[in-house]
Amino acid sequence: MKKSTAILLTAGVLISLVFSGCGPGGQQIKIGVAGPLTGEQAKAGQDVLHGVQLAVSEWNAKGGVLGKRIVIIAGDDRADEKEAYNVAEKLSNQGVCGVIGHYNSHCSIAGSRIYNQRMLPQISPSSTNPKYTEQGFANVFRTCGRDDQQGQVAADFALNNLKIKKVAVFNDGTTYGRGLTEEFTKLITASIQLPIGTRGKNAIPAVEIVAEAELQPVKDGQAPGYDAVLDPLISIQPDLVYFGGSYPEGAVLVRKMKERKLKSAFMAGDAIANSVYLKAGGIATEGTYFTFGPAVEDMPEAGRFYGSFKARYGEIGPYSVYSYDAAMVLLQAIEKAGIAAGDSLVSVLHSQKFYGAMGEVDFNNKGDIKAAPYVIWRVKGGEFVPVKAENDKKVE
Repeated sequence: MKKSTAILLTAGVLISLVFSGCGPGGQQIKIGVAGPLTGEQAKAGQDVLHGVQLAVSEWNAKGGVLGKRIVIIAGDDRADEKEAYNVAEKLSNQGVCGVIGHYNSHCSIAGSRIYNQRMLPQISPSSTNPKYTEQGFANVFRTCGRDDQQGQVAADFALNNLKIKKVAVFNDGTTYGRGLTEEFTKLITASIQLPIGTRGKNAIPAVEIVAEAELQPVKDGQAPGYDAVLDPLISIQPDLVYFGGSYPEGAVLVRKMKERKLKSAFMAGDAIANSVYLKAGGIATEGTYFTFGPAVEDMPEAGRFYGSFKARYGEIGPYSVYSYDAAMVLLQAIEKAGIAAGDSLVSVLHSQKFYGAMGEVDFNNKGDIKAAPYVIWRVKGGEFVPVKAENDKKVE
Protein backbone atom coordinates (compact mmCIF):
# COMPACT_ATOMS: atom_id res chain seq x y z
CA MET A 1 0.00 0.00 0.00
CA LYS A 2 1.31 3.44 -0.85
CA LYS A 3 1.99 5.65 2.14
CA SER A 4 -0.35 8.38 0.93
CA THR A 5 -3.18 5.88 0.54
CA ALA A 6 -2.55 4.43 3.99
CA ILE A 7 -2.66 7.92 5.54
CA LEU A 8 -5.93 8.72 3.80
CA LEU A 9 -7.50 5.44 4.90
CA THR A 10 -6.33 5.89 8.49
CA ALA A 11 -7.69 9.42 8.55
CA GLY A 12 -11.00 8.15 7.20
CA VAL A 13 -11.25 5.53 9.93
CA LEU A 14 -10.42 8.01 12.69
CA ILE A 15 -12.94 10.54 11.45
CA SER A 16 -15.60 7.89 11.10
CA LEU A 17 -15.29 7.02 14.78
CA VAL A 18 -16.31 10.55 15.73
CA PHE A 19 -19.67 10.46 13.95
CA SER A 20 -22.42 7.90 13.73
CA GLY A 21 -22.59 6.34 10.30
CA CYS A 22 -25.94 5.13 8.94
CA GLY A 23 -28.30 5.83 11.79
CA PRO A 24 -30.66 8.80 11.92
CA GLY A 25 -28.89 12.07 12.65
CA GLY A 26 -25.47 10.85 11.58
CA GLN A 27 -23.30 13.44 9.89
CA GLN A 28 -21.58 10.97 7.58
CA ILE A 29 -22.44 8.03 5.37
CA LYS A 30 -19.87 5.27 5.77
CA ILE A 31 -19.34 2.59 3.14
CA GLY A 32 -16.95 -0.34 3.41
CA VAL A 33 -14.46 -1.62 0.87
CA ALA A 34 -13.05 -5.12 1.38
CA GLY A 35 -10.30 -6.84 -0.57
CA PRO A 36 -6.63 -7.88 -0.60
CA LEU A 37 -4.92 -4.54 0.00
CA THR A 38 -1.62 -6.23 0.86
CA GLY A 39 0.06 -9.48 -0.17
CA GLU A 40 0.37 -11.20 -3.54
CA GLN A 41 -2.94 -9.77 -4.81
CA ALA A 42 -2.45 -6.24 -3.47
CA LYS A 43 -2.52 -4.71 -6.95
CA ALA A 44 -6.02 -6.10 -7.54
CA GLY A 45 -7.22 -4.87 -4.16
CA GLN A 46 -5.85 -1.39 -4.74
CA ASP A 47 -7.51 -1.28 -8.17
CA VAL A 48 -10.86 -1.98 -6.52
CA LEU A 49 -10.26 0.60 -3.80
CA HIS A 50 -9.36 3.26 -6.35
CA GLY A 51 -12.56 2.66 -8.27
CA VAL A 52 -14.62 3.23 -5.12
CA GLN A 53 -12.54 6.27 -4.15
CA LEU A 54 -13.22 7.90 -7.51
CA ALA A 55 -16.97 7.36 -7.22
CA VAL A 56 -17.05 8.70 -3.66
CA SER A 57 -14.99 11.77 -4.55
CA GLU A 58 -17.43 12.60 -7.35
CA TRP A 59 -20.42 12.31 -5.03
CA ASN A 60 -18.76 14.32 -2.27
CA ALA A 61 -17.93 17.06 -4.79
CA LYS A 62 -21.69 17.35 -5.40
CA GLY A 63 -22.53 17.47 -1.70
CA GLY A 64 -22.48 13.80 -0.77
CA VAL A 65 -25.63 11.73 -0.45
CA LEU A 66 -28.71 12.75 1.56
CA GLY A 67 -26.77 15.89 2.42
CA LYS A 68 -24.04 13.90 4.19
CA ARG A 69 -20.39 13.41 3.36
CA ILE A 70 -19.38 9.89 2.33
CA VAL A 71 -16.46 8.22 4.12
CA ILE A 72 -14.70 5.02 3.03
CA ILE A 73 -13.62 2.43 5.58
CA ALA A 74 -11.30 -0.14 4.00
CA GLY A 75 -10.66 -3.67 5.23
CA ASP A 76 -7.71 -5.80 4.13
CA ASP A 77 -8.72 -9.46 3.87
CA ARG A 78 -5.33 -10.47 2.36
CA ALA A 79 -7.19 -12.90 0.07
CA ASP A 80 -7.75 -15.15 3.09
CA GLU A 81 -11.14 -16.64 3.96
CA LYS A 82 -10.75 -16.35 7.74
CA GLU A 83 -9.47 -12.80 7.49
CA ALA A 84 -12.41 -11.92 5.24
CA TYR A 85 -14.79 -13.09 7.97
CA ASN A 86 -12.96 -10.90 10.49
CA VAL A 87 -13.01 -7.91 8.15
CA ALA A 88 -16.76 -8.37 7.65
CA GLU A 89 -17.31 -8.27 11.41
CA LYS A 90 -15.15 -5.16 11.82
CA LEU A 91 -16.83 -3.27 8.99
CA SER A 92 -20.28 -4.19 10.29
CA ASN A 93 -19.37 -3.02 13.79
CA GLN A 94 -18.06 0.29 12.44
CA GLY A 95 -21.46 1.24 11.13
CA VAL A 96 -21.04 0.99 7.36
CA CYS A 97 -24.21 1.20 5.27
CA GLY A 98 -22.98 -1.33 2.74
CA VAL A 99 -19.83 -3.00 1.49
CA ILE A 100 -18.09 -3.04 -1.89
CA GLY A 101 -16.27 -6.37 -1.95
CA HIS A 102 -14.78 -8.72 -1.51
CA TYR A 103 -12.46 -9.31 -4.46
CA ASN A 104 -12.07 -13.11 -4.27
CA SER A 105 -15.09 -15.41 -4.38
CA HIS A 106 -14.09 -17.38 -1.29
CA CYS A 107 -13.71 -14.12 0.64
CA SER A 108 -17.03 -12.75 -0.60
CA ILE A 109 -18.80 -15.95 0.43
CA ALA A 110 -17.15 -15.92 3.87
CA GLY A 111 -18.00 -12.27 4.48
CA SER A 112 -21.55 -12.64 3.18
CA ARG A 113 -22.57 -14.64 6.25
CA ILE A 114 -21.87 -11.66 8.49
CA TYR A 115 -23.34 -9.06 6.13
CA ASN A 116 -26.50 -11.15 5.80
CA GLN A 117 -26.94 -11.30 9.57
CA ARG A 118 -26.79 -7.49 9.65
CA MET A 119 -28.76 -7.16 6.36
CA LEU A 120 -26.01 -4.97 4.93
CA PRO A 121 -25.91 -4.68 1.13
CA GLN A 122 -22.79 -6.41 -0.20
CA ILE A 123 -21.86 -5.67 -3.81
CA SER A 124 -18.86 -7.56 -5.16
CA PRO A 125 -17.21 -6.11 -8.25
CA SER A 126 -15.24 -9.24 -9.06
CA SER A 127 -16.44 -12.44 -7.33
CA THR A 128 -17.62 -14.66 -10.18
CA ASN A 129 -18.30 -18.01 -8.48
CA PRO A 130 -22.04 -18.82 -8.83
CA LYS A 131 -22.25 -19.98 -5.19
CA TYR A 132 -21.92 -16.38 -4.00
CA THR A 133 -25.43 -15.46 -5.16
CA GLU A 134 -26.88 -18.96 -4.85
CA GLN A 135 -26.97 -18.91 -1.04
CA GLY A 136 -30.46 -17.45 -0.82
CA PHE A 137 -29.21 -14.20 0.73
CA ALA A 138 -31.28 -11.18 -0.31
CA ASN A 139 -28.49 -8.70 0.43
CA VAL A 140 -25.73 -9.98 -1.92
CA PHE A 141 -25.11 -8.52 -5.38
CA ARG A 142 -22.35 -8.33 -7.98
CA THR A 143 -21.59 -6.00 -10.86
CA CYS A 144 -19.54 -8.64 -12.72
CA GLY A 145 -20.68 -11.86 -14.40
CA ARG A 146 -20.54 -15.48 -13.24
CA ASP A 147 -18.19 -18.38 -13.93
CA ASP A 148 -20.87 -20.44 -15.64
CA GLN A 149 -21.17 -17.54 -18.13
CA GLN A 150 -17.46 -17.07 -18.76
CA GLY A 151 -16.89 -20.82 -18.74
CA GLN A 152 -19.34 -21.09 -21.62
CA VAL A 153 -17.57 -18.37 -23.63
CA ALA A 154 -14.17 -19.98 -22.99
CA ALA A 155 -15.41 -23.44 -23.95
CA ASP A 156 -17.03 -22.18 -27.15
CA PHE A 157 -13.83 -20.42 -28.21
CA ALA A 158 -11.62 -23.38 -27.32
CA LEU A 159 -13.78 -25.78 -29.32
CA ASN A 160 -14.73 -23.65 -32.31
CA ASN A 161 -11.67 -21.43 -32.75
CA LEU A 162 -8.77 -23.28 -31.19
CA LYS A 163 -10.17 -26.65 -32.31
CA ILE A 164 -8.81 -28.40 -29.22
CA LYS A 165 -8.77 -32.19 -28.87
CA LYS A 166 -6.44 -32.58 -25.88
CA VAL A 167 -6.48 -30.23 -22.88
CA ALA A 168 -4.79 -30.04 -19.48
CA VAL A 169 -6.85 -28.34 -16.76
CA PHE A 170 -5.29 -26.71 -13.68
CA ASN A 171 -6.70 -24.57 -10.85
CA ASP A 172 -5.23 -22.67 -7.92
CA GLY A 173 -7.27 -24.41 -5.21
CA THR A 174 -9.55 -21.44 -4.52
CA THR A 175 -13.34 -21.42 -4.70
CA TYR A 176 -13.01 -19.30 -7.82
CA GLY A 177 -10.38 -21.45 -9.49
CA ARG A 178 -12.10 -24.75 -8.82
CA GLY A 179 -15.50 -23.44 -9.85
CA LEU A 180 -14.29 -21.96 -13.13
CA THR A 181 -12.43 -25.10 -14.20
CA GLU A 182 -15.44 -27.24 -13.29
CA GLU A 183 -17.66 -25.15 -15.56
CA PHE A 184 -15.14 -25.18 -18.40
CA THR A 185 -14.48 -28.92 -18.13
CA LYS A 186 -18.18 -29.76 -17.99
CA LEU A 187 -18.83 -27.80 -21.18
CA ILE A 188 -15.90 -29.01 -23.30
CA THR A 189 -16.56 -32.64 -22.47
CA ALA A 190 -20.29 -32.47 -23.17
CA SER A 191 -19.78 -33.88 -26.67
CA ILE A 192 -18.26 -37.04 -25.18
CA GLN A 193 -21.61 -37.88 -23.63
CA LEU A 194 -23.41 -37.89 -27.01
CA PRO A 195 -24.03 -41.36 -28.47
CA ILE A 196 -21.77 -41.89 -31.48
CA GLY A 197 -24.70 -42.56 -33.77
CA THR A 198 -26.28 -39.19 -32.93
CA ARG A 199 -23.24 -37.13 -33.89
CA GLY A 200 -23.78 -35.40 -37.21
CA LYS A 201 -21.05 -34.83 -39.75
CA ASN A 202 -20.58 -31.31 -38.32
CA ALA A 203 -20.45 -32.41 -34.69
CA ILE A 204 -17.48 -31.24 -32.63
CA PRO A 205 -15.14 -34.15 -31.83
CA ALA A 206 -14.79 -35.31 -28.25
CA VAL A 207 -12.14 -33.60 -26.13
CA GLU A 208 -9.71 -35.59 -24.02
CA ILE A 209 -8.68 -34.26 -20.59
CA VAL A 210 -5.05 -35.38 -20.44
CA ALA A 211 -4.20 -33.86 -17.04
CA GLU A 212 -5.94 -32.22 -14.08
CA ALA A 213 -4.23 -30.76 -11.03
CA GLU A 214 -4.53 -28.23 -8.22
CA LEU A 215 -1.53 -25.92 -8.14
CA GLN A 216 0.18 -24.54 -5.08
CA PRO A 217 -0.19 -20.78 -4.57
CA VAL A 218 2.58 -18.20 -4.75
CA LYS A 219 3.42 -17.13 -1.18
CA ASP A 220 5.72 -14.37 0.02
CA GLY A 221 6.99 -13.90 -3.52
CA GLN A 222 8.18 -17.51 -3.70
CA ALA A 223 7.18 -19.27 -6.91
CA PRO A 224 6.24 -22.97 -6.74
CA GLY A 225 7.91 -25.32 -9.18
CA TYR A 226 4.92 -26.90 -10.97
CA ASP A 227 7.45 -29.38 -12.42
CA ALA A 228 5.43 -32.44 -11.43
CA VAL A 229 2.34 -31.35 -13.36
CA LEU A 230 4.11 -29.91 -16.41
CA ASP A 231 6.81 -32.49 -17.13
CA PRO A 232 4.33 -35.23 -18.22
CA LEU A 233 2.85 -32.77 -20.74
CA ILE A 234 6.10 -32.55 -22.71
CA SER A 235 5.42 -35.89 -24.42
CA ILE A 236 1.65 -35.34 -24.63
CA GLN A 237 1.76 -31.75 -26.00
CA PRO A 238 -1.90 -30.89 -25.34
CA ASP A 239 -3.58 -28.36 -27.60
CA LEU A 240 -4.53 -26.21 -24.62
CA VAL A 241 -3.63 -25.65 -20.98
CA TYR A 242 -6.65 -24.13 -19.21
CA PHE A 243 -6.08 -22.43 -15.85
CA GLY A 244 -8.60 -21.35 -13.26
CA GLY A 245 -6.79 -19.03 -10.88
CA SER A 246 -5.23 -15.64 -10.27
CA TYR A 247 -2.41 -13.73 -11.95
CA PRO A 248 0.51 -14.60 -9.59
CA GLU A 249 0.14 -18.33 -10.25
CA GLY A 250 -0.81 -17.78 -13.90
CA ALA A 251 2.43 -15.90 -14.56
CA VAL A 252 4.53 -18.67 -13.01
CA LEU A 253 2.65 -21.32 -14.98
CA VAL A 254 3.18 -19.71 -18.41
CA ARG A 255 6.86 -19.10 -17.65
CA LYS A 256 7.36 -22.75 -16.74
CA MET A 257 5.50 -23.83 -19.88
CA LYS A 258 7.81 -21.65 -21.98
CA GLU A 259 10.90 -23.13 -20.30
CA ARG A 260 9.70 -26.63 -21.20
CA LYS A 261 8.96 -25.60 -24.79
CA LEU A 262 5.34 -26.63 -24.48
CA LYS A 263 3.53 -25.54 -27.62
CA SER A 264 0.11 -25.64 -25.99
CA ALA A 265 -2.12 -22.58 -26.13
CA PHE A 266 -2.85 -21.09 -22.70
CA MET A 267 -6.25 -19.86 -21.59
CA ALA A 268 -7.50 -18.62 -18.22
CA GLY A 269 -10.32 -16.69 -16.61
CA ASP A 270 -10.69 -13.04 -15.68
CA ALA A 271 -8.41 -13.22 -12.62
CA ILE A 272 -5.23 -13.12 -14.71
CA ALA A 273 -6.33 -9.80 -16.25
CA ASN A 274 -3.80 -7.71 -14.38
CA SER A 275 -0.66 -5.87 -15.48
CA VAL A 276 1.32 -7.84 -12.89
CA TYR A 277 0.63 -10.96 -14.98
CA LEU A 278 2.35 -9.32 -17.96
CA LYS A 279 5.30 -8.09 -15.91
CA ALA A 280 5.84 -11.32 -13.95
CA GLY A 281 5.23 -13.64 -16.91
CA GLY A 282 7.18 -11.58 -19.44
CA ILE A 283 7.46 -12.87 -22.99
CA ALA A 284 5.81 -16.14 -21.97
CA THR A 285 2.44 -14.38 -21.66
CA GLU A 286 2.42 -13.46 -25.36
CA GLY A 287 -0.51 -15.06 -27.16
CA THR A 288 -2.29 -16.25 -24.02
CA TYR A 289 -6.09 -16.05 -23.89
CA PHE A 290 -8.55 -15.18 -21.14
CA THR A 291 -12.20 -14.27 -20.65
CA PHE A 292 -13.24 -10.83 -19.43
CA GLY A 293 -15.81 -8.11 -20.04
CA PRO A 294 -15.65 -5.64 -22.95
CA ALA A 295 -12.87 -3.04 -23.01
CA VAL A 296 -13.66 0.07 -20.97
CA GLU A 297 -12.72 2.23 -23.96
CA ASP A 298 -15.37 0.45 -26.05
CA MET A 299 -18.19 1.23 -23.62
CA PRO A 300 -20.04 4.36 -24.80
CA GLU A 301 -20.87 5.45 -21.25
CA ALA A 302 -17.36 4.95 -19.86
CA GLY A 303 -15.45 7.81 -21.49
CA ARG A 304 -15.67 10.16 -18.52
CA PHE A 305 -14.69 7.41 -16.07
CA TYR A 306 -11.73 6.43 -18.24
CA GLY A 307 -10.33 9.97 -18.35
CA SER A 308 -10.94 10.73 -14.68
CA PHE A 309 -9.44 7.47 -13.44
CA LYS A 310 -6.29 7.75 -15.57
CA ALA A 311 -5.77 11.35 -14.50
CA ARG A 312 -5.98 10.45 -10.82
CA TYR A 313 -4.47 6.96 -10.56
CA GLY A 314 -2.76 6.23 -13.88
CA GLU A 315 -3.21 2.64 -14.99
CA ILE A 316 -6.78 1.37 -14.93
CA GLY A 317 -7.12 -1.96 -13.17
CA PRO A 318 -9.33 -4.62 -14.75
CA TYR A 319 -11.91 -4.37 -11.98
CA SER A 320 -11.64 -0.65 -11.26
CA VAL A 321 -14.69 0.16 -13.39
CA TYR A 322 -16.67 -2.67 -11.80
CA SER A 323 -15.90 -1.34 -8.30
CA TYR A 324 -16.67 2.22 -9.44
CA ASP A 325 -20.08 1.04 -10.66
CA ALA A 326 -20.65 -0.98 -7.47
CA ALA A 327 -20.10 2.19 -5.42
CA MET A 328 -22.29 4.23 -7.76
CA VAL A 329 -25.08 1.65 -7.40
CA LEU A 330 -24.86 1.64 -3.60
CA LEU A 331 -24.90 5.43 -3.37
CA GLN A 332 -27.76 5.74 -5.85
CA ALA A 333 -29.69 3.19 -3.80
CA ILE A 334 -29.17 5.25 -0.64
CA GLU A 335 -30.39 8.34 -2.48
CA LYS A 336 -33.44 6.52 -3.90
CA ALA A 337 -34.30 4.94 -0.54
CA GLY A 338 -33.97 8.27 1.26
CA ILE A 339 -32.41 6.41 4.19
CA ALA A 340 -29.21 4.44 4.68
CA ALA A 341 -30.81 1.45 6.38
CA GLY A 342 -30.11 -2.12 5.30
CA ASP A 343 -33.62 -3.47 4.62
CA SER A 344 -34.64 -0.39 2.65
CA LEU A 345 -31.45 -0.44 0.58
CA VAL A 346 -31.78 -4.13 -0.23
CA SER A 347 -35.35 -3.60 -1.38
CA VAL A 348 -34.35 -0.70 -3.63
CA LEU A 349 -31.39 -2.63 -5.07
CA HIS A 350 -33.72 -5.45 -6.12
CA SER A 351 -36.50 -3.27 -7.50
CA GLN A 352 -34.85 -0.42 -9.39
CA LYS A 353 -32.29 0.20 -12.13
CA PHE A 354 -29.02 2.04 -11.66
CA TYR A 355 -26.43 3.66 -13.88
CA GLY A 356 -22.65 3.63 -13.93
CA ALA A 357 -19.69 3.82 -16.27
CA MET A 358 -20.70 0.58 -17.98
CA GLY A 359 -24.27 1.77 -18.51
CA GLU A 360 -27.44 0.38 -16.96
CA VAL A 361 -27.14 -1.96 -13.97
CA ASP A 362 -30.17 -4.12 -13.26
CA PHE A 363 -30.13 -7.04 -10.79
CA ASN A 364 -32.21 -10.20 -10.88
CA ASN A 365 -33.75 -11.77 -7.79
CA LYS A 366 -30.46 -13.51 -6.91
CA GLY A 367 -28.40 -10.32 -7.08
CA ASP A 368 -26.71 -11.10 -10.40
CA ILE A 369 -26.70 -8.50 -13.16
CA LYS A 370 -29.16 -9.40 -15.90
CA ALA A 371 -26.71 -8.64 -18.70
CA ALA A 372 -23.21 -10.05 -18.21
CA PRO A 373 -21.28 -10.12 -21.48
CA TYR A 374 -17.92 -11.89 -21.63
CA VAL A 375 -15.50 -11.70 -24.53
CA ILE A 376 -12.20 -13.40 -25.33
CA TRP A 377 -9.01 -11.40 -24.84
CA ARG A 378 -5.42 -12.27 -25.70
CA VAL A 379 -1.99 -10.87 -24.96
CA LYS A 380 -0.59 -9.25 -28.10
CA GLY A 381 2.53 -7.10 -28.20
CA GLY A 382 2.69 -7.14 -24.40
CA GLU A 383 -0.82 -5.73 -24.04
CA PHE A 384 -4.31 -7.06 -23.38
CA VAL A 385 -6.34 -6.92 -26.61
CA PRO A 386 -9.94 -8.10 -27.18
CA VAL A 387 -10.21 -10.86 -29.77
CA LYS A 388 -12.71 -10.10 -32.49
CA ALA A 389 -14.04 -13.59 -33.18
CA GLU A 390 -15.26 -12.72 -36.64
CA ASN A 391 -11.74 -11.67 -37.65
CA ASP A 392 -9.92 -14.40 -35.75
CA LYS A 393 -11.26 -17.61 -37.25
CA LYS A 394 -7.71 -18.60 -38.08
CA VAL A 395 -5.69 -18.54 -34.88
CA GLU A 396 -2.05 -17.66 -35.27
